[in-house]
Parts: sequence; structure tokens; C-alpha cells
Amino acid sequence: MIWCLLRTILIYCLLLLNVFPVVYDSKPRFELKVFNQVIQPGSIAYLSLDSQVPLSRIECSFLDRNALFFKSPDKFSWKALIGVDLETSPGDHLLTGTIWTVDGHSIAVRKAIRIRSKKFTIQRIRVNQKYVTLSSKNSERAIKEAKKLEAIWKKVTPERIWKDSFVRPLSSRLTSGFGRRRIVNGETRSPHSGVDLKAKRGTPIKATNSGKVVLAEHLFFAGKTIVLDHGLGLYTVYAHCSKMMVKVGQTVVLGEIIGKVGSTGRVTGPHLHWACRLGGSRVNPLNLTGVDFSNW
Repeated sequence: MIWCLLRTILIYCLLLLNVFPVVYDSKPRFELKVFNQVIQPGSIAYLSLDSQVPLSRIECSFLDRNALFFKSPDKFSWKALIGVDLETSPGDHLLTGTIWTVDGHSIAVRKAIRIRSKKFTIQRIRVNQKYVTLSSKNSERAIKEAKKLEAIWKKVTPERIWKDSFVRPLSSRLTSGFGRRRIVNGETRSPHSGVDLKAKRGTPIKATNSGKVVLAEHLFFAGKTIVLDHGLGLYTVYAHCSKMMVKVGQTVVLGEIIGKVGSTGRVTGPHLHWACRLGGSRVNPLNLTGVDFSNW
């Protein structure tokens, strides 16, 4: 009788002190939202996962790539940016994975995300074959540089480096849109994986957000090229520069001048080729701008 009374008092005290372990009658509920009204090839999907209890980690995949979530200060809400490559097939694709609560519960995640079709422009041109057929030396160089870039896209900095909203690297009109298909002398070439911004030679180029310089090199096709790592598998690319004003390993902030517009590489005139990779996917960099991450 005395033991039962003491046990009741102990439990009551633990509850008052809020140290009694939480026991769920059922698994805690969560809500996974997709904020985009329309998601197409080349889009960035903006996701938010809200939970009733604090979460310790999230592991999800979508389109055979990791969907990297980062937590809000309150630990109840997590966000993710997911890249949809410009050659993704339309239809319903599953996001699957597991979330873990701070007290060890694991919960399966499964959500269908619809990718709608998108038509890209097609440009057909004919030029002298010597301008499209590479020498063995140049071909070897181009292949080596492509492998180097692919190795960069596969690396994922586990923390978010970017802050606030992204901005354009320069104020200019587009001369060539994202995803354009080019057919040269009857042969299909790789789709345009960025946007071209018209500008005079020497125009300053701004970092679109905070990041770390992981490439500053003269490439065969892209000329003098800068790549910024913004964390969580997000990279921005600035190609055909006349001058690079940063070095590998350097950290830059939003709006910092990193180079100047030029016409280096295989181009016909000065402009900036601006591109974005997210989780290895080729996405339209313009989808980064105008998003207020603080209120998302």
C-alpha cells in the first residue's frame, strides 16, 4: 500500500518536472508540403516538412538522388530544395525515405510529386564542320574537364552556406534561354543547361549568394569559369569570363564581385553563361531568384 502510494507520488513529480519519457500511443504525425504550383523538367522543388515533435534527421530520395533537408531553428520544421533535371520524364515520381524523432522513433515517408511536361525551344544551324569536330587533343581535354566537373557535382557539403534570397549575377536581358535544344549540321547536341545574359566585356559579375569557390579555371568549351558551392549539393556556374577575381578555396558573400564578363571559350561574343546544379541535376538558375528563404 505504501509502495503504491510512493510510486504514484513519484510519477506525479516526474510529470510536473516534465522529465517523464514521452510514450506515443501512435506514431507522431507530420505534414510534407510542396510549395511549387507547377514542377517541370529544370525546376527546383521547394519542400517543407512540419512535425508534431522535434526531429533528429531526415533521409529521403527523389529521382534517384538524395533530397537534403535542413532544419529550422525550432527543430519542428525542415526544408529541402530538390533539383528536377531538364531531361526528367513527366509523370508522378515518388519521394521516399525515413524521418527520425529526437527520442528514436522512425517514420516512413512516401509522397508522389507530379512532374509536368515542358517544351523547350529547338535551334537548327549549319556551320563548317571544322567548327564542330574536335581534334583528338581538344577532345581529350574536353572529356577530362567534363569528368572534373562531374566529380564536383557529386560532392555534397553537408551544411547550408547560402543565406537569404539569391540574386542575378548581373542585370541584363536573356539572349538564350534554359533548356534550348540545338541541332548542328543535323546532329543533336547537349541541351543548354543554363541561361545566357547579354553584357559588354568587362561588366562585373556578382556572386548570386554566399558560397565557396570550388573551381576557377580556363575550360575548353566554357572558357574562364567559376563554380561556387552553396552547400547541400547546390552549385552555381559563371562561364566565359574575361577575368576571374577569386581563387579556389575562397569564401564569397552575396553580391561580391567574382569576375568580369568576357568571350573566352567556344563562343561568338561576350556574354555570361549562368548555370545551376542541384544534387547533380541541371536546373534553371532563374528558379533560385525571388524566393524568400526566411519566410518559406
